[in-house]
Amino acid sequence: METNLNSSSDSKNNRRWLFILIGILAACFLITACIAVVGVITYFGFSTSNSTYMNEVPDVTVELSVDQDGCGVVRGDVQGDTQVSSLTWVIQDEDGYSVLERNAENEYQYRYFVSGTYTVQIKAWYADAYHPISDQVTIHCK
Repeated sequence: METNLNSSSDSKNNRRWLFILIGILAACFLITACIAVVGVITYFGFSTSNSTYMNEVPDVTVELSVDQDGCGVVRGDVQGDTQVSSLTWVIQDEDGYSVLERNAENEYQYRYFVSGTYTVQIKAWYADAYHPISDQVTIHCK
């Protein structure tokens, strides 16, 4: 009878080690698969074509000039080969804070309504972002 008890105990012990070995192999497989998935996502998620597109700037300009009264601004036509949209007047105070952003599509002159010193610039929508397309001029409103 002792032989049967020992062989039964050895059989259970062998099965236990077999299950432990299968568990270790399964864990190694899952860890390797997760690392591979993260690697693929990282590699394809940060492709160079997206970063070039995001850094692309339009090849256009608009000339700005300050009107005779020192407060008004006059803009010229958009010059360049790139198609842009949503022209916008951008008025900033002396600390660099935007105090006004306004549609400039069909508006060739603008006069700010609050006294003070401001900078004015034109921005346009291109490649999923607004880009400055003009020089920056300073106005002094009274």
